[in-house]
Amino acid sequence: MQTDLAMLLAPVIAWDHTITLWLNRFAGDHAAVDRFIYNLADSAMLKGGLFMAFLWWQWFQRDAATSQRRQTILTALAGAILAIGVARVLQIMLPFRERPLHTDSLTMITPVGVNPDTLDGWSSFPSDHAVLFFALAMAVWRLHRPLGVLAFLWSAMAICLPRVYLGYHYATDILVGAAIGAVIMQLAFMLLRPALLAQPLLRWEARHATSFYCLAFLATLELAVLFQDVRQLASDSLGLVHHLTVTTAVATETE
Repeated sequence: MQTDLAMLLAPVIAWDHTITLWLNRFAGDHAAVDRFIYNLADSAMLKGGLFMAFLWWQWFQRDAATSQRRQTILTALAGAILAIGVARVLQIMLPFRERPLHTDSLTMITPVGVNPDTLDGWSSFPSDHAVLFFALAMAVWRLHRPLGVLAFLWSAMAICLPRVYLGYHYATDILVGAAIGAVIMQLAFMLLRPALLAQPLLRWEARHATSFYCLAFLATLELAVLFQDVRQLASDSLGLVHHLTVTTAVATETE
């Protein structure tokens, strides 16, 4: 079974390696270019910040469609949170895939500014960036068609492509992640009916605006940074629990 799967995936893996090495041949030639791509890929403002700013802009527009638009935004935020959750579960549940940056057989040139240990121990498939930002691009497209097209292009060229160049992901990590994100957002709009989600939240906003906007700010802030600090804190907490458990077990055995 595993042999058949390996044979089936062999052409895909070979294609991934070809794309990665083709992009990587430009790495290290110009330090300024590498640093620009690294900073572009690392910028929370140019990734989630732009998308969250767009949603806040749409939220505070006042016209006849305000209520409907706000329902769409709330559904989009719920879909985005669901998308990043699904991406993380898939990364944990699916077979571990080492990132190009850490694959010795590729003999990649590490771009200037990149820490070789970046994301070590985190599976690359699927790309959580692709999942989230293509999900958000789908939401933008629902709210504003011309900007939605730009959102898809921005997600592909400014958010995902740099991560392939830097060795964080293979091309198929991005493509599959993009498809997952778009599908999850579509399902969110199909299944999360206004009466179940948006309308109760809008009633909360009308009655308790202070608490609503405080939590809405935190939710969009965490989405903008892909819940990075929350995930790191959870990972560190699990590590601490494991350390305490081992330490306690050793202490008990020596008594």
